[in-house]
Amino acid sequence: MIKRLFFLVFVIFLFSGCAKQPVIVDEKSCKIDSDCSCGIHIQTGDCFYGNKEFVDSSRQCPDFCTGIAAMFEIKCVEKVCKQVRVR
Repeated sequence: MIKRLFFLVFVIFLFSGCAKQPVIVDEKSCKIDSDCSCGIHIQTGDCFYGNKEFVDSSRQCPDFCTGIAAMFEIKCVEKVCKQVRVR
């Protein structure tokens, strides 16, 4: 009886660890530069830079995204999408 109980607990423990956990993506989170984008926020319609899942990059905000003199790029810095000056 005790062996069956331990076996049942072991099986439950084993399968509970194997279940995929949902991945929650923050609006500004990233791992690499290509995770970031700039354009229109898909929910608010405002100019926005951040995680590409939240950006409609087909609708651009040129002065907002790159700056008037094209001096900005959107980069992943310390796991956060940021607008950085490159020129």
